[in-house]
Amino acid sequence: MAGLASARSGKTIIGVDDQPENLAILEGLIESRGYSFFGAASGAECISLALRVDPKLILLDVQMPVMDGYETCRRLRAMFLRKTVPVAFLTARNGPEDVREGLAAGGNDFIVKPFDPVRLLTRVDHWMTRRVG
Repeated sequence: MAGLASARSGKTIIGVDDQPENLAILEGLIESRGYSFFGAASGAECISLALRVDPKLILLDVQMPVMDGYETCRRLRAMFLRKTVPVAFLTARNGPEDVREGLAAGGNDFIVKPFDPVRLLTRVDHWMTRRVG
């Protein structure tokens, strides 16, 4: 994973998933595109990491123990994360109610697992070149 010095490049992405193999896949894809990647295994770890690395995008799983992705997003938005940092939910949950809850929590995008790597990277590139809010 990238060091904190490389996080200052303005190309930092946080990926959040409680499955280490999913984080490893994300890391490989994201770094192959030239972005810095930081993985977090929980919502609490994501919040702590976001305070330190100034992410330009957060890829956030929904189904996690203790604090799910929706609650993580709500806390990020309410506590300190600028509204201009996009949050894309990356999840196997794909019902209309899931999308609605994700957007209501402050998310900007909804990418369904299993994902196509090309589509994922297209969405990542999209959000890395735009600001929200």
